[in-house]
Amino acid sequence: MSLYQAPEEKAQLIDMLKAPIIQMGKDQGYEVVENYDLGAGPVHVAWIFKPGSESLPDMRLGFICLTEFSNRSVNEAIARAMLNLMDKIVFVVPTEEMTRSIKNAIESMPDRSILQLRKYVTVLTPSTLVSKSEILRSAERRSAQTGEAV
Repeated sequence: MSLYQAPEEKAQLIDMLKAPIIQMGKDQGYEVVENYDLGAGPVHVAWIFKPGSESLPDMRLGFICLTEFSNRSVNEAIARAMLNLMDKIVFVVPTEEMTRSIKNAIESMPDRSILQLRKYVTVLTPSTLVSKSEILRSAERRSAQTGEAV
C-alpha cells in the first residue's frame, strides 16, 4: 500500500471493504446504516440490534474501514466510534499485515484505563468475515463425509 492514496482510490477501497458488511447485516436482518454519524465523523457501517423490549437499549456494532495504518488513524477511528456511541467496533482492513499491525498497536496501549480496547475493538479483513451459517454448513459437509456428528 502506498503511503499516499488519492481520495478516489481511498473511497473505492472503502466501498469495496463495506460491501460484504452491508450485505451480511441485511441478510441477518439487522438495521444497517451507512456512514452513521452523530457529529463525530462517519462510522462507515453500523449494525443496529433492537432487542425487542423498550426497557433494553439498542446496541450498535460499528465497522470502520481503514485503508492505511498509523497510530493516528487508529486513535482517530476509536474516538470517532466512541463519540458516535458504538457499543463495539470492528476495523476492516485490506490486508492481513495491517490486521497484525493494528492489533499490535491496540495491545501495546496501556491497559490501566477503564475501557479495555482489545475487548472493544476487533480487526479483520473482508475475507475473514464469514457468517456462522457458512461455518456450520462447512462443518456439516465435513461430518457427512467422515460420518461424525456436528
